[in-house]
Amino acid sequence: MKRLFTATLALALTGCPSSQTPDEDDTSGQEETVVEVIQEAPREPPPESGPARDVRFPAITRSTTSSGLEVNTVQYGHLPLVYLRLVIKSGDASDPAELPGLAHFVAQMLKEGTRRRTSAQLAEAVEFLGADLSVGSDEENVYVMVRALAEHVDEAMEILAEVARSPRFAQGELDRLKRRELTRLALSSQQPRYLARRTFYAELYGEHPYAHVDATEASVERIGRRDLQSFHRAHFVPNNAFLVAVGNVDPAAVSASANRHFNGWRSREVPEVTYPTPPARDAREVVVVDRPDSVQSVIFVGNLALERRSPDFVPLSVANQVLGGSAASRLFMDLREQRSLTYGAYSAVSERAQVGPFVAYAAVRNEVTTEAMAGFMEHLDRIVAEEAPAEEVQDAQRFLSDSFPLQIETAGRVAYMIEELRGYGLPDDYWDGYRTAIRGVTPAQAHAAAQRYIRPDRALIVAVGRAADIVEPLRAYGPVRVIDNEGNEVATYEASGE
Repeated sequence: MKRLFTATLALALTGCPSSQTPDEDDTSGQEETVVEVIQEAPREPPPESGPARDVRFPAITRSTTSSGLEVNTVQYGHLPLVYLRLVIKSGDASDPAELPGLAHFVAQMLKEGTRRRTSAQLAEAVEFLGADLSVGSDEENVYVMVRALAEHVDEAMEILAEVARSPRFAQGELDRLKRRELTRLALSSQQPRYLARRTFYAELYGEHPYAHVDATEASVERIGRRDLQSFHRAHFVPNNAFLVAVGNVDPAAVSASANRHFNGWRSREVPEVTYPTPPARDAREVVVVDRPDSVQSVIFVGNLALERRSPDFVPLSVANQVLGGSAASRLFMDLREQRSLTYGAYSAVSERAQVGPFVAYAAVRNEVTTEAMAGFMEHLDRIVAEEAPAEEVQDAQRFLSDSFPLQIETAGRVAYMIEELRGYGLPDDYWDGYRTAIRGVTPAQAHAAAQRYIRPDRALIVAVGRAADIVEPLRAYGPVRVIDNEGNEVATYEASGE
């Protein structure tokens, strides 16, 4: 960088005629500038980074209440906050086959009143504490979370226990929820990405509980108070739950509070979930969801991969990062940056207690669907056929390793990661060695994981778009079945064999 220094000479006290121009010989009234140029010293390169160190996950203090509820407490941070997260180990996969979405309904109804307080009174109690109450469900769990000031941990625990143990399931609140859910489903069914995900999981899993990613209009209409009460009675028991508390709190005080408010919660035998074997594929299959007015196609390509607790999950994560884990990966850099076919192309390995899927996905214009599919298959074939260069693997490892500390910056994230430990059966020290495990993956190990769990020759391809535009090019990848928004078969086409 160059720096300019200016020095200004004093103007002559005797004025110059205002009509004088710069090119006149008399310059007695003009400003004179002296310019000095100083060259900056050459810069030295920064020192080399040292090896990434593991991030020590906060210590977990474990205890058990007199009713049998496991309590996991972490003293974390200096802010006067506490996160309480009660996890019921029965989620969407525990829904009856004829009532998909029941666990979701149970979760949403938990905050709509208890036997002691109405929905409004419960909301008022939470607001009085300056706290937050949230509920939710996923494939494996239903959870209830209260965030509050640490000094109110006992009051927050009381609300948490009341919500989980004695929901009201008021008919009026249920009717309102059902109306909202029907509206949500109607809007969702118009979204291509939602349709692609719903179809992908249904086709991939068949009769397996993971096949259902949401409720249906029929199940929403059918769900009643007795269904909610039956699910709650069967699954909301201390031997099917665990509590996580993270924040500026004393583990002994948390344990005492949990003992007090969950006292008398009785254990019962929990119904065992049956997991049928998902469909096996020995060749590619293509399913097109016809949306005649679409100007673009949403594409999902994938297959069943592995369970979250598998030792191959970390090597496969590295291989996936090379392929499509971020905006620096192969799919994004090619399909977006080089070919300008999409705003983004990615791949992911889903986390599930049972076998989870690998999927690559993007949204592209109808007219470039052929080129986009060719790009997908080129990179899927390549990640399986050849070992990634060492430098590319190192970049993937650096991304995964260096971004990990950001995941434990808040108490809420720490609580969620403890839920992952318990839900997936991982050891308490799993996160302590996570960065080392990522950095220890060799190119050969990443390649072996890709070969084992990414199967482009037996992939399920789901495309949501205008069938008239995209069926023909997709026939090159296998037989094509066209369905409508409701999943009804419209037409079938043989593979073109090209």
